[in-house]
Amino acid sequence: MNFKPTTELTANRRPVDQVVGALMSDNGAESQEAGLKLMASAMEYGLNVSDYLRLAVEPEGIAAELGMDGYEATKVFLGLPTRDDYRNAVTLQAAADAFASYRGVRALFPEVIDDVVQWKYRQTEFETPEALVAQSRTINGTELITTVVQDSEEDYERYGMIGEGARIPVWSIKASDQSVKIFKFGVGLEWTYEFARRASLDLVTPYVMRTEKATKMAQTATAYSLMINGDGVHGAAQTRNASDVESDNGLDVGTVAAGKINWEILTAWLVERAKSGAPIDTVAGNWDTYLQWRLMFAKPSVSEGLTQMEMLQRAGVSAAQANPGLDLNINFALVSDAASNQLLGFSKNDTLEELIENGSDIEESERVIKNQRVNLYSTKNAGYRLIFGDTRQILNLDAIS
Repeated sequence: MNFKPTTELTANRRPVDQVVGALMSDNGAESQEAGLKLMASAMEYGLNVSDYLRLAVEPEGIAAELGMDGYEATKVFLGLPTRDDYRNAVTLQAAADAFASYRGVRALFPEVIDDVVQWKYRQTEFETPEALVAQSRTINGTELITTVVQDSEEDYERYGMIGEGARIPVWSIKASDQSVKIFKFGVGLEWTYEFARRASLDLVTPYVMRTEKATKMAQTATAYSLMINGDGVHGAAQTRNASDVESDNGLDVGTVAAGKINWEILTAWLVERAKSGAPIDTVAGNWDTYLQWRLMFAKPSVSEGLTQMEMLQRAGVSAAQANPGLDLNINFALVSDAASNQLLGFSKNDTLEELIENGSDIEESERVIKNQRVNLYSTKNAGYRLIFGDTRQILNLDAIS
């Protein structure tokens, strides 16, 4: 589907009453029609309703003075607070009343509920796809997986130094015939507007929070699986046994049980990956591996109550060494579905990309307007592709004797 350029919106911004005023019509059919028209307009640009309003509405008066964007100005105009503010005589119940009274205003229901959740629940999310992906990008249609083909070194002496008249090394970016598979993630909740009117909106926010958590966990598992198994163009991640790391680097770490992280093995592996040109800045593993990781850097040892990291720092090893600079501040991405006894190490900025289908949440929102039940769907159509195929490796924590 081809979408209109968003520059059309920013070039023709209008006051809030001109954009959404019809939503508050006392005529239920007219209000509903205005809501459907608003969502259709957002769809034309491949945007959700909140982003559409940010671009289409020109804040004026007090909204402009307070630095509100178009979406925030719209919520004020329609009487849709996202939290109680008794000092200024604002209650969250006003939003519930607006949704029950004006069918068209329900076009903003999913966004307002999400705002309530974000305000009320600011807890740490342990398992999110953001910990794995380099960037998230929206797409309008089918996306082909690209691959980088490196030219042969035979045409020049070495990288970085090009002799006079010599050929410049070129990396060719080519599209394969393999498209990115798009998955639909999400969970739905349902209740009546009469229920919402009698009960404050924040009564349902714990349930919304649970659905969002489940969605993110599903996305994380899908992204991790692709990093392990490949995307159809780039193959599966290579596996390196901990016992091979020990022998190849001339180490003698003694006996290490399967599934246990050894500091010397871990450090040697990180050096190996850095030496290969694919340094690791993020590792992914399950809860058991995460616990070991935390204890390795936080558990006091028997030597003067210092942690292993503090002991290393006393010995001259810095957590963020400089020159040559092996950075030991490695991020840990938690994945419940990760296999036991292994770590997946990768360079986050050039390994995985998330592709989100434009406008994928608009159709679900239409049901909110058309009936007297709230069908709240927390959904996202997304897929993943590998940027490079050689920036990740599995460390298999096999037994060492």
